[in-house]
Amino acid sequence: MFLLNVKLPYRFTKDTMGGLIDKVITKDFLPKDQEITFDFCSLDYIEPSGVTILSNLFEWLKARDVRVILTTPKKVPIGRDSGLKYLDDSMFFNRYLRKTLYNNSRVRKTTLELQNVTYSGSYQWLGSTFIPWLSKEMCLSQSSLDTIKMCFGEIFNNINDHAEENIGCIFAQHYPRINEIQISISDFGIGIPNTIRKVDPFLTDTEAIEKAVEEGYSSKSTPQNRGVGLSTLVKNVVGNYGGKVHIQSLRGILTCKQNNSNEVWIKSKQGNSYYPGTFIEIVLDTRNFEEEINDKEEFEWDL
Repeated sequence: MFLLNVKLPYRFTKDTMGGLIDKVITKDFLPKDQEITFDFCSLDYIEPSGVTILSNLFEWLKARDVRVILTTPKKVPIGRDSGLKYLDDSMFFNRYLRKTLYNNSRVRKTTLELQNVTYSGSYQWLGSTFIPWLSKEMCLSQSSLDTIKMCFGEIFNNINDHAEENIGCIFAQHYPRINEIQISISDFGIGIPNTIRKVDPFLTDTEAIEKAVEEGYSSKSTPQNRGVGLSTLVKNVVGNYGGKVHIQSLRGILTCKQNNSNEVWIKSKQGNSYYPGTFIEIVLDTRNFEEEINDKEEFEWDL
């Protein structure tokens, strides 16, 4: 009996994920087999976004009753810089093999452990897990990150709008030496373009994502959205804090960052590979955040 065997690329990033996904999922958005082996023996490097994408792919396959088998080297590479060690420290293998590959693997001080968050539990997760971690890494009070908390609330609103299972897979990494925090969230829903095309049916995938980040558009097309959609994310992360936002859904790819005039610069293109669902990567520039001072006075008196 033929069994699908898929080798992970030497370097697994958001730019190389397409080849892997094309080997696993058909154009009709179905698993290519009911038993798939993933070979990790060639993996040398994986970026934070790759951890999220890979885990979300496994969750998608599990939800469709696909048997997933993992093949790892008999002798794992030594060294903290090994791609397998980084993936192991994220708790990826602990999640899917119920054990770590290395005896000394643990969540690194600068990472937020790989986890799934449901839309219904997102508000509590933001307040109890994500913002406290971000506050610690950036040495800021949690109240100084209220805007970022709101932005991620909008991401979960977006997941609720277009994801069938309303679950986001999340992983984050702080790079203190370059003053960056990379946060990636992914879901395997119907995708942003299919949601937008309910209102504008003739848009391409790329055009639909461009519409999704226009101020006011997303909230009108999806009335259940409590806020103003992904435009809030771009406006604050990129426009106000000089960060970056990368969105990929189906074949649409959109990247937002500041230009030399500190204005939001958006580049979009149609990708060669089909990403089933939505992947969002946020890069925060920690140098652009400051402690907010609460100058309000509180008074108390007896009536």
